[in-house]
Amino acid sequence: MSPTAVYETTPSVVVTDTLKHGLKERVEIPPWKEPPVTKENLSWAELETIDLTLLDSNNPEIRKTLIAAAKKALTVDGFLFVTGTGISDETMKRNLAIAQYAINGIPHEEKLPFAAKLDQGSYEGYKLRGIWKRDSDTPDNIEHYNLESSSFENIEDGHQHPEKLLPLIPEIKAFAEHTYKYVVYRILKLVSLALELPEDYLWGLHDHNGTIGAACQRLMGYFPRSEKDENATEGIWSKGHTDYNTVSLLYSQPISALQILTPDNQWRWVKHVEGAVVVNTADALEFLTGGVFKATRHRVIRPPPDQANIIRYILIHFARAARNLELNPIWESPLIKARGKNSFQDRIDAGGRAPTQDEWLRERIKRTGHELYDNNRKTAEGKVEEQVLGRKVEYYV
Repeated sequence: MSPTAVYETTPSVVVTDTLKHGLKERVEIPPWKEPPVTKENLSWAELETIDLTLLDSNNPEIRKTLIAAAKKALTVDGFLFVTGTGISDETMKRNLAIAQYAINGIPHEEKLPFAAKLDQGSYEGYKLRGIWKRDSDTPDNIEHYNLESSSFENIEDGHQHPEKLLPLIPEIKAFAEHTYKYVVYRILKLVSLALELPEDYLWGLHDHNGTIGAACQRLMGYFPRSEKDENATEGIWSKGHTDYNTVSLLYSQPISALQILTPDNQWRWVKHVEGAVVVNTADALEFLTGGVFKATRHRVIRPPPDQANIIRYILIHFARAARNLELNPIWESPLIKARGKNSFQDRIDAGGRAPTQDEWLRERIKRTGHELYDNNRKTAEGKVEEQVLGRKVEYYV
């Protein structure tokens, strides 16, 4: 079940070799200039940092400590940092430069033919800036380009991507494939062990066809806004929500904007950790664990003043279970068997079944940008609830 190719060499060689042989020459694009970290004294979340290379240890005490740390992080916060990703600093900066180019280096009219079919529940392609309007009709400041396994097929026909982006697809593919088959694989291995399951159990529930299975690799940019727009939206760039997949990976970069809702119902900032990946649990993993590991509530807000006028380029990877997998609890886990509940029990009792990963994903994507963010209906905790496929979904306003 494991991605054998990853273990035939070191992770850095996997990425580097693909880059060398995937292109006849390195395509020159403007470099990504690393901004300085904020000097503001912010209310930082205290998150676990786990070194993925320790999974290779033959020392049972090291592995035991590692699994205990993962179980604690996933139960309490649903957020953690992982290091030991096998991604060099040079490769990281190069891929942020590619994200910068995909978002800000290609003319808008050349992006239009590749706009994502959001109304059909698909993110593949461009989610263009300004198409969502909230809070006094203020357009959003978010743009992202999304690639799935199908994005890396038949690229020679020139119809999959903007022409200016085509020479960079082999590099994007190498980075996405390494993220999925090395980083995601190890994270899922760690989560499986934390659930007292065989180490490849969760990896076995994911798709291994194509470059990244059913996953999505995202190149993204958040753009600074006028004071008028910031005031209209209270400085919130992406309101509090959960993701729709199993685990989400954000390669850490210096601009602070991500916040998580901690167990004490406080929004706290996620600090930049050089060379780390920020990992959060998402809806599908919450359903599969019967709520033992809850999807993390998070949001993106305007960066602190010393970073507020810089475009925030980021790299995100959304790991997804196999599209046809029904999102029922994994009762084989002793932990889930003891503490878990089926999130769709009411729907099942009414003669239905739990939705599949694909059904849940498509329904949530269709609603994205149109969520029920209604200040008049929010609870004392600052959230609004909506029914999605028989399941209560919370949005934070």
